[in-house]
Amino acid sequence: MTGVVIAVLSGILSHDVSPPYLTPGPPSYELMDYNPVASDTAVVTAGSARFTVLTSRMIRMEYSSTKTFEDRPTLAILNRNLPTPSFTHEIANGILTITTTAIKLSYTLALKFDEQDVSGFSTPLIVTNVTPGAFTEWHYGKADPDNLLGTIKSLDQLGVEPLNCTENNSTRVHGESLHCAWGLVSRSGWAVVDDKPNWALTEGAEWWDSVNSDDQDLYILAHGHDYKGALKEFSMISGSVPMFPRYALGVWYTRWYDYNNLDVKEVVNRYREHNLPLDVYVTDMNWHKKDNWGGYTFDPNLYPYPQDTFGWLHSIGLHTAANLHDANGIGSYETMYGAMCKATGADCSQNKSIQFSIVNKTYVYALEDIVLGAVDEELDFYWIDWQQGGTQGGAAGGTQNPTIWTNKIRVTDPKRQGKSKRGLVLARWGGIGAHRYQVGFSGDVNPMSWDTLAYQPYFSLTASNVLYGYWSHDIEGPADDHEMYTRWVQWAAFSGVLRSHDRGMSGGSCAKSGGPLMGSSCSIVRIWETPDQFYEPMREALLLRAKMVPYIYNAVRASHTDGLGLVRPMYYEYPELDDAYNSTPAAAQYFFGEDLFVAPVTTPSNATTLLASTNIWVPPGTWYDLTFGQLIENSGDGSGSWLSRDWDLTEIPRFVRGGAVIPMIPVALGDTIGVAARQYTDLTFSIFPGAASGSCDVYEDDGNSRAYLTGAFATTTATFTSTETSLTFTVSSNGTYKEFPSSRPYTILLVLQPPPTEVKVNGVACTNCWTYDGPELTVSITTETLPTSTVCTIQVTFSSAATELSGLKGAFARANLAKKNLDMTRSTPGSHNTQGGILSRFSSVGDGLSYSASSARTDYDAAVSSAPTEYAAAVAEINSMKGVSTSDERLRALVDGPPPPVPSALNRVARAQALLASVKL
Repeated sequence: MTGVVIAVLSGILSHDVSPPYLTPGPPSYELMDYNPVASDTAVVTAGSARFTVLTSRMIRMEYSSTKTFEDRPTLAILNRNLPTPSFTHEIANGILTITTTAIKLSYTLALKFDEQDVSGFSTPLIVTNVTPGAFTEWHYGKADPDNLLGTIKSLDQLGVEPLNCTENNSTRVHGESLHCAWGLVSRSGWAVVDDKPNWALTEGAEWWDSVNSDDQDLYILAHGHDYKGALKEFSMISGSVPMFPRYALGVWYTRWYDYNNLDVKEVVNRYREHNLPLDVYVTDMNWHKKDNWGGYTFDPNLYPYPQDTFGWLHSIGLHTAANLHDANGIGSYETMYGAMCKATGADCSQNKSIQFSIVNKTYVYALEDIVLGAVDEELDFYWIDWQQGGTQGGAAGGTQNPTIWTNKIRVTDPKRQGKSKRGLVLARWGGIGAHRYQVGFSGDVNPMSWDTLAYQPYFSLTASNVLYGYWSHDIEGPADDHEMYTRWVQWAAFSGVLRSHDRGMSGGSCAKSGGPLMGSSCSIVRIWETPDQFYEPMREALLLRAKMVPYIYNAVRASHTDGLGLVRPMYYEYPELDDAYNSTPAAAQYFFGEDLFVAPVTTPSNATTLLASTNIWVPPGTWYDLTFGQLIENSGDGSGSWLSRDWDLTEIPRFVRGGAVIPMIPVALGDTIGVAARQYTDLTFSIFPGAASGSCDVYEDDGNSRAYLTGAFATTTATFTSTETSLTFTVSSNGTYKEFPSSRPYTILLVLQPPPTEVKVNGVACTNCWTYDGPELTVSITTETLPTSTVCTIQVTFSSAATELSGLKGAFARANLAKKNLDMTRSTPGSHNTQGGILSRFSSVGDGLSYSASSARTDYDAAVSSAPTEYAAAVAEINSMKGVSTSDERLRALVDGPPPPVPSALNRVARAQALLASVKL
């Protein structure tokens, strides 16, 4: 068997099509055939020092007392052969000077970088700017208090952990360091990556070789506040972020529980029954035989026919994964134990376990090809759980650790094995270079609290500073706090990976006979087990995630080409504004892709009003508040503005760039399983107000293979131009691949627009192709199925501008929330007599617009015109009411549903008044 494995290894290496900056190197199992040896034209050697000018703002700086410099790839750096930028160099008065168009490096000859010159005051290595900017000067050993931080291995046992690598340097979890990495960006304008601690790898970056042989090996990134530029250029030398399968962008489910074949089908069918999206089913360690935490053989008691259970999951469009604890090795009870003994040459005469190793290539490849090969048909990828220590499996520790290596092996397995599918893993961070092996598993939530919920967005956005933009967090909530659970799911819908997970906290001591799970140490992960007022917002969040797959997949493409994460700090876009740096472990806001920023609610609501207060920075320019339907217009060259607002549990603070075009897909009731993996057989484009023109590119490929590396993809471009009374939209596609739809319908959603007077599709008028959503104040136009090989043009004419519509969406929504709130105690004015009824009347206006938009246009115009006055009257009506307390527990159960029966100071009138007060017309 060993010979078979080696034959496979040597037989499938081939060069892939490379990006423009890459001169292919030796064949590699990595995503591309990176070239670690720099071009001679980029290298300047001066005695024991060598400098490689990688770009105009990035230079490698080496010192080797033996004058033998490191040209092997390392864990962090794979590709040094970039196009040589323009630069000059000279030696004068014992000082080497290298000058690019952006920076100047000065080095005092014959000195190590950490030595002082003869004066005793200056370091021998200094880099300064050539052009004015945020970067001014760096010298060897300079401290940087303004580094924007990176990430750590996980959050296991940590809670809210500082990301400052000096502060957490001594922290160990299960015997392993946090592998803390400083950010590649800094407000100081520079960052330095020290590659000396990293292990060098063999040719093609295949295997461990030995420690970096340089005495000193540094890379300076002197990009000033061009943070995006720094990330992109570092990805050019460290390796691109691979595009992982599109299905991973959907909804995941996992639970540590002894599910059997029938249980699995029942869970999935519950998602179906509730019309909830589901794309990935992950089985925790319960899937395998239970002699230890680890195992690789399906438990026959639970899965007598694994191909039936997991084949069924595949047949309905789901993808699958399983938990692995590799540290336990291969036990004699494993189905492939005998084959492993033969492949590795291990002495198995006493039926002893074959010990886990990450330094023995024969063991590792046999594990992947023989043991996991036996279950690869049932499982699409693996969740690598605990390794119990940084030196497990024979590792030296530090940067040679089992975390990054098992991740690397599993992501590169498909290419090594000659398969076309993309590599994917769910695993912890193992250090710089781990961005090539995503997605991240942040470990067990510890504890489930508002503090740890608030920390997850901050932790995620900061990780983008080291190209690690797709952390997956355990999404669960305390059994006694459904509000917290709801907010957790809402944040997850706008996180890197949405994965519900119960790590066993809904069983064992938490299982109460004859009653519901209770207590903050017990968890809930199935949203249908909560009362409707929590379930409905969570369901809406999951559906939003499913619909936004094209937008999210665009961000994955940007990660691959430019090194940008899906969850991005605000300062990437506004580096010169102090407010862009306002995110903290207690409260964070971030860009979700290119055109949307999110400020998730991560604090509990007010006990009286059930509203949660936040302060949100809205950047310069025009933004559309998705919740309140309001245009926020800030000066384009100003500092933005701050928005203080109270949010209902049904609301997620989200803001779209004015004029943005957001691509989406429809998600139909009764067809919510496996949607993320599908081709875009129809596309929806939401066109937002705030600009006279806008566009977006929708990246499309097969979603699961590496064919995108050889040009098998398409780009669908959507653009619009508009005046006050017209809008023209065009959509066209370029490129192709085998699965690309030959035809499809298109839907455009014209947000905050009045009903049209005329719609033409490709020059032909259509009267039945549009509808109006009154509560959303949105025109929906759907074409017939059209060839994707041709341009589609939609022309829309309006009789009037949309100047009166801003904010009405929020007014309609809040009026309905206020009415429902008062209806529960039958205290809505006018509900039992002929007096009042203003709130009730106004709450019906939005939906009424859906009808009058096409059937009674005069009524539509009159309703919109009078809406501000009517809303003010409704507010006055509710403000005149006296408070009605619902502190009685029986009433609490009646109006809010069981469980949890916690004491409440809820005041229905105060809540209604607060709901209405947040809307400004």
